[in-house]
Amino acid sequence: MKFIKYLLCCTLLLIGGCSSPKTENKKLNILCPSGAPSLALTSIYGDHNVTIVEGTDLLIAELSKKDSEYDLIVAPINLGGKLIATNQTDYRLDSIITWGNLYLVGTSQEALNEQGEIALFGQGAVPEKIYNAANVDTALTANYYNAGNYVQAQLLSGQNKVGLLAEPLATATIAKAKSEGIELQVLMDLQQAYADAKGTEYGYPQAAIFAKDSKTVEEVTKKIQEYCDGGFSGIDGYLDTIGVDTLKLPSKEITLKSLDKQNIKYKKAKEVTNDITTFLKEFNIDFDNSMLLNE
Repeated sequence: MKFIKYLLCCTLLLIGGCSSPKTENKKLNILCPSGAPSLALTSIYGDHNVTIVEGTDLLIAELSKKDSEYDLIVAPINLGGKLIATNQTDYRLDSIITWGNLYLVGTSQEALNEQGEIALFGQGAVPEKIYNAANVDTALTANYYNAGNYVQAQLLSGQNKVGLLAEPLATATIAKAKSEGIELQVLMDLQQAYADAKGTEYGYPQAAIFAKDSKTVEEVTKKIQEYCDGGFSGIDGYLDTIGVDTLKLPSKEITLKSLDKQNIKYKKAKEVTNDITTFLKEFNIDFDNSMLLNE
């Protein structure tokens, strides 16, 4: 009888030992917009099913689904925050992975005091709100274009001496201008100007991680945090393996050169509620702790 009990115990231990790795190594389904947010995921890209998309249509659709296949969705915090506030999603806010990456680019600081137009984009959206909140001291008149690439064209053609660009397009524009004999430079960091005006610590939160269950995503979010806090160790190789085209980014050289100014910083949402509250007010969204994951 003792021998039979011993065999049963051994069998149970073997079954447990075989089944546990499957739980630990479960591949998560992750949805992420292109650009800076996708860079935060490069270290875990090969370990999980990561889908990179352009635009917000699919992000909104999946956040709103009751039965979405995605365990983790990266989306603009104002977008996810609005859906939570209006009870249109079961996802909750876990963390912030990117902060603002908007910059004024131009020929010189003096150009801000000249007569003419400043080329902007994002009217009615985040770029306009941040530009207005930053209280930019300029004599230039605001003129909005449909997208950042139109602003780039205005700067490269000389039609405008100052324009608003997001990274990595800002770095790419400065490099392209130089190759064409045009000198452009970053004139203002709008994140810092916004932080100074609003009294926030990190500027404004941009892309956030939303999930339904903290236990499901805690391992992957920990890896993302370690990667970001560790200075993106190995990112050069990850970009080679994944490909900048897959991430919908410009060249590897431009991506790496602009990395610091893309403001990829992982912060748990509960640690930066002042920054979140201040930013969501720009969209008439009242933040409270019920928006946080498992709070």
